[in-house]
Amino acid sequence: MTLYLDTETTGLSPAKGDAIVEVAIVDGRGRPVLDTLVNPGRSIPWQASKIHGITDDMVRGKPTLAQLLPRVLEIIESEQVIIYNARFDAPFFPGELSQALIVECAMIRFADVHGGRWQKLDVAAEHVGHRWTGAAHRALADAQACRSVWNWLVERGHATNRADRKVREESARRAADVERTAGGMIVIRCPECQRRLRVPGGGRRLDVKCPDCRRVFRVET
Repeated sequence: MTLYLDTETTGLSPAKGDAIVEVAIVDGRGRPVLDTLVNPGRSIPWQASKIHGITDDMVRGKPTLAQLLPRVLEIIESEQVIIYNARFDAPFFPGELSQALIVECAMIRFADVHGGRWQKLDVAAEHVGHRWTGAAHRALADAQACRSVWNWLVERGHATNRADRKVREESARRAADVERTAGGMIVIRCPECQRRLRVPGGGRRLDVKCPDCRRVFRVET
């Protein structure tokens, strides 16, 4: 699966103490897999709030990145992750999202095709005919815009969706083997939202309900 990720932050450099205030991940159809505000553990400078509109009051009581990280890594594990300006977003995560199959930068790829300097996301989105469904500089809307830019590149042969079916099946098989050795469980993915779910093994047919998207589907274990 190809996923599209975007963040909003308190500033430009995690090395200088800046942190994520919002993160969103959308799937290949542009549907949100994750969309949440994040408590950065520090105040948000007014200069940053002026850009994305996120304030200290909005993130108060929201989960921290440390609390969200297991879910983020579960979503991206062995998947292709596309980010517009990956060199900016990835360093805000411990390990820089190394659990993904690959992290690719839509901004660099678009610049290779468009020519000239790297373009801002709103410029690239306008070029490819993206229709905004939310305010720019919010994580969900920007992740969806990134998807439009990447799809435009793929359609013209300038980018590739690498997370093909064989890769997903092999990743699922390895995960299932680990769970079986740990306690007779296997790992499956919800066909709707791709959440990883643990279910009992043993060669049975099970009706499984995803706790995230509520879809009910049948699996053979």
